[in-house]
Amino acid sequence: MKATETYITKKRPMNSKPKRILLRISSLLMLLAALPMLLWCLNLIDNAALDYTYAGAGCFAAGIAYSFSMVTAIAGLAFAIKPYRHRWCRTLGLIQLAAGVLLIVPLLSYAVLILPPLFLLTLLYLFGVGWRERCDFEQQ
Repeated sequence: MKATETYITKKRPMNSKPKRILLRISSLLMLLAALPMLLWCLNLIDNAALDYTYAGAGCFAAGIAYSFSMVTAIAGLAFAIKPYRHRWCRTLGLIQLAAGVLLIVPLLSYAVLILPPLFLLTLLYLFGVGWRERCDFEQQ
């Protein structure tokens, strides 16, 4: 190793094989879970509206979040081998995670039933795509 080389250049590449596999698996699971969860959220609207004031609207918004997760999953499957497109996937995943956190307020106790698959699969997705963009000094 030369004296000018640093530890940063010896790290694993951003597009490592385990991360690509995790991104593909989490995207596929997210895509498979989105439609049944969307339909279940829409079926819960009437019951939730009777229990809490904004729970029916929260169930509808959760259904929209699950339909958005289909878009996120398709983007993850399409861009899994293109690390220069991971910024788009990361942005979609973070928007989805923020929407899930905001849905806790109107859903109240229904959040325990509806949101765990969304959170779990979004977290796996974000681990696969990377939580933040790393600046590589060799590319600049």
